[in-house]
Amino acid sequence: MFTIALTGGIATGKSVVARNFADLGVSIIDADQISRELVDNSPKIRNELIARFGTSILKKNATIDRDKLREIIFAYPTDREWLEGLLHPLIFREIKSSIQKATGLYNLVVIPLLFESRTSKLLKKKPSSASFIQLDRILLVNAPRELQIQRARERDLLEKNQIDAILAAQISPKESINKADDVIYNDTSLLSLRNAILALHEKYLSLLTPSKFSLDDSTFLGYYLTFK
Repeated sequence: MFTIALTGGIATGKSVVARNFADLGVSIIDADQISRELVDNSPKIRNELIARFGTSILKKNATIDRDKLREIIFAYPTDREWLEGLLHPLIFREIKSSIQKATGLYNLVVIPLLFESRTSKLLKKKPSSASFIQLDRILLVNAPRELQIQRARERDLLEKNQIDAILAAQISPKESINKADDVIYNDTSLLSLRNAILALHEKYLSLLTPSKFSLDDSTFLGYYLTFK
């Protein structure tokens, strides 16, 4: 099925964009949601996290404190790489399974670290391994840095140094724009955002017709997100 990757930096509005597409009948598959479910529900992952970081990452009710975990991994890059190595293969396999089961008009897969991950890479040529997710297009949500900081403070109650650490781990907006097929600039009103989403939705629906493609069309060839 036609599948689009939705990516973007912290507090650019990926969740709002995804909800708007869901309202239009698009299947949404969220890597962050899958990650949360793994951390909350897998005893194996819980034990590995405690072995790595100690009991300081536990809440009073003995569940994993994801805010504390986020603070650690963005302060210490080696810990972030370790966590990505633990979770990302499991997340990507669940994404692949969800794509196969989806029933919407097309799929929108929310992958915040699509460009930054060290455990996966985007290819234009189909790999020999079966460990890949096929994507047709990449949609980037972008917003000015000052607005990202403001939103992250209000939404997640993060300190500026925490936000700066997260931003430092993400590639620059210019580089992201160069890698994406489509860009939504979420820097004005919700109405403008909605109109941009509606325009893209019509575009994506038009691309579902096989006659629109040619063998030389990058939209047809798409991407292969390979993972360990």
